[in-house]
Amino acid sequence: MFGFFFQMFLLCAGAFLAGVVLTWLTMRSRASTTAAQDAAPLSIMEEPAAVTPAIKANSRTMMFHTPESPYYKRMKGDAFFHSPEDARRAGYTMWTPRPRVPAGA
Repeated sequence: MFGFFFQMFLLCAGAFLAGVVLTWLTMRSRASTTAAQDAAPLSIMEEPAAVTPAIKANSRTMMFHTPESPYYKRMKGDAFFHSPEDARRAGYTMWTPRPRVPAGA
């Protein structure tokens, strides 16, 4: 019984090591080819030009938020537009402030 267990252990360990070696060899050959391509020195990136803020939109509610919206920073947005006109053409409506309801009502 112990002999059978030992044989199975050696078989599994050999298969595992063969997989590790094959994976290492393929990754090593890919790394050497990409290293030769990426050998150019990196330059410091310049600051990007001023970009107009994106318009964030929610496809579930079909509303879009501009940077003036109080909800703009907290919403993720699953659609983005360059201008409010683009969002309106896509069928979205602009956010509107919610009316304040008095506490006693």
